[in-house]
Amino acid sequence: MPTSNEGPGGPGAWAIQTHLWHLLQSVLDEAAPALGAVGLTPKAFFLLAGVEEHPFPAELARGMHLTPPTVTYLVKQMEAKGFVTRRSEPGDLRKFRIVLTAAGRGAVRRGHAAIGAVMGGRLARLAPGEAGAFDRVLRILVPPGAG
Repeated sequence: MPTSNEGPGGPGAWAIQTHLWHLLQSVLDEAAPALGAVGLTPKAFFLLAGVEEHPFPAELARGMHLTPPTVTYLVKQMEAKGFVTRRSEPGDLRKFRIVLTAAGRGAVRRGHAAIGAVMGGRLARLAPGEAGAFDRVLRILVPPGAG
């Protein structure tokens, strides 16, 4: 008899979501020391990685599902480390754009490598072709423009 986590064809939506959440959390936990060596927390890494696509704090907050004060706090931290600068937006002195510095771009590259190495280790557990199939399924499920 299926549990609330299973449907007639296998795992249900909640079980799959739970597995994805645990996968992401465990990858970030394992990558945290390497990110820390660069001067980043996982949240700060994702903020830096999202700056070029969402250069305004309000956009970052929406895109990362964070409160504006949390984004402001993280931006101030990243600014103090020299990873970002703030630039006034022409025509609206109340608005500013967040821009990655060369150090920030380097931190993003090193963060990508750290998380990629951990995730690569997880994907190496799969049989040949399964990683590609997993990627194709995720591309189907993730809405266009997300992330």
